[in-house]
Amino acid sequence: MIDKEFLLVRPIAMIADMLAVLLSFVAAYQMRLYVLRVVPFGAETELGEYYGLVLSIVLLWWGIFNLQGAYSSSRFTSMAEECNGVIKTVCLGTLIILSGAYLLKTSFPPRSIIVMFALVNTLFMCMDKYVVYQWFCCLRRYGYHKSTALIVGTGEDAQRFLDSVLEKPEIGLEVTGIVCIDSKAISPGEKVSGITVLGDSGDFVDILHNNPIDEVIFAATKKELEIDAMIHLCEEEGVKVRIMMELLKNGDRNINVERLFGYSFLTLTYTPQQEWQIFLKRVLDIIISLVALIILAPFFLLIAIAIKLDDGQAVFYEWQVVWFNKKPFTSWKFRSMVVDADKQKEGLMDKNEMQGPVFKLKDDPRITRVGRFLRKYSLDELPQIYSVLKGDMSLVGPRPPLVSEVSRFDKWYRRKLSVKPGITCLWQVQGRNKISKLDQWVRLDLEYIDNWSLWLDLKILFKTVGVVLAGSGR
Repeated sequence: MIDKEFLLVRPIAMIADMLAVLLSFVAAYQMRLYVLRVVPFGAETELGEYYGLVLSIVLLWWGIFNLQGAYSSSRFTSMAEECNGVIKTVCLGTLIILSGAYLLKTSFPPRSIIVMFALVNTLFMCMDKYVVYQWFCCLRRYGYHKSTALIVGTGEDAQRFLDSVLEKPEIGLEVTGIVCIDSKAISPGEKVSGITVLGDSGDFVDILHNNPIDEVIFAATKKELEIDAMIHLCEEEGVKVRIMMELLKNGDRNINVERLFGYSFLTLTYTPQQEWQIFLKRVLDIIISLVALIILAPFFLLIAIAIKLDDGQAVFYEWQVVWFNKKPFTSWKFRSMVVDADKQKEGLMDKNEMQGPVFKLKDDPRITRVGRFLRKYSLDELPQIYSVLKGDMSLVGPRPPLVSEVSRFDKWYRRKLSVKPGITCLWQVQGRNKISKLDQWVRLDLEYIDNWSLWLDLKILFKTVGVVLAGSGR
C-alpha cells in the first residue's frame, strides 16, 4: 500500500494541475479578447459559454496524466520528466480537441482560443509542476513522505549510490541498513558512509523480519549475487524491490523502470498501487469513521457504563498490534474479558482451537457477562473506529496481528503485513467462526490483497453489517 503522506501530497498535486488548467483557460480567453480588439478576426464570446468545454478539458488532461503515470508513487521522477509529461499531455489533448471539433464540423470552440490555451497551459503547468516538485522535496527534507530502505551490496556502485542518497534528502529515501554480499571484504556491524551493515546475505530473512523496511534496493552486480531467492523473500514480505541491474525473469509483478543519479532501477511491487482508489479509500475511511463516532457516541457511553457496572474495572482494552511493514501501533477495544486475561492465556494454551500462532477459544472462561454480548455482535471492536480516523487502520483490511504473534509467523504469512490492517475483511464475512487454521485466515487476507479494489471494500462493508446484525460474532 501507499504511505499516509502520499495519500495527501498526490491528491493535492492533482488538484494543483486541474487549477492550472482552469487558470490557463481563463488567461487564454482574456488574451483572445485583447487580440480581438487589436486585430478583429472573429466574434467575441462570453466566458460562460465555455463551462462545459473547460470541464471536458480538465477530465481529458487528468486522464492523459494518469495514463502516463504522472500521479504514481514514484519518488525518482525528475523535473525534466515532469515537464516532458506536461508537453505530451498538452499536445495530445489539444490534438484530440481540434480533431473532435473538425470531425463534428463545428466552429466551437474557436481554434484561436484552443491554440492560445495550449501555449499558456504549457507554461502554467510547468510552473505548477515546479512548485509541487519543490514542495515534495521540502516535505522529504523535513522527514515527511519518506521510505525506509535496505541496500543490498557494498561494492563501488552501491557506495556511490548510497552517498548520493545521503547527499539528496529530498529524494525521501531513509537508508536503515546495508546487507553485505562478501563478509570477507566488510563485516556486519561495520559502517559504510555512516550506515550500519546489518548482516550478510545469510541474515537477509532475519533482517527483513526484524526491521520496518518499505523497500529493498539491490545495488549489487550480477557477479556478486544471485538475487532470485532474495527477491522471492521480499515477495513473501510484500516489500517493494528496486534492482540496479537487468531483471531476471521471476514471477508476476508490477514492474516500473526508473532512473536516479545516472543508474537504472527496476521497481517491483506486490501490493495494490491504484493511487486514486487508495486515496478514495482513505477519504471513505475518514468520512465513515467520523460520522460513526459522532452517531455512536451515546451508544459508546452505554457500553462503557455496562462494563463498569459489570465488574467496576477498565472500560477499554489496549492492545499492541502491527501496522503495515511491521510497524507497531496501539489500538483499543471495549474490554470483553477479565482485567488479567493476558496473564491467564498461558494456562489456556493447551485448549487453543486455532492451529498456528493465534489464540482462539470459543467458550473462553476469561470473557465477562457483558463481554459475551459485546463479542456476539462484534461491539467490542467499535473503538477501533478511532484508529481508522487516525489513519493507523482502515475499515477494511487484514486483521492486525499482535506484536507477539508476528515473530512466530510462517514466511508466507508475512505479506499480509504489507498493507494497512482493517476492522473487517474477507475472514469476517466468510465464516470466521468456522476457521480453525491460521493458514485459512491468512489465505483470505492474501486473496483480499491480490484482488483489492474499492468495489471489493464496499462489498465487504455491506456484508459485515449483515454479519454483525445476525449476531454471528465470536
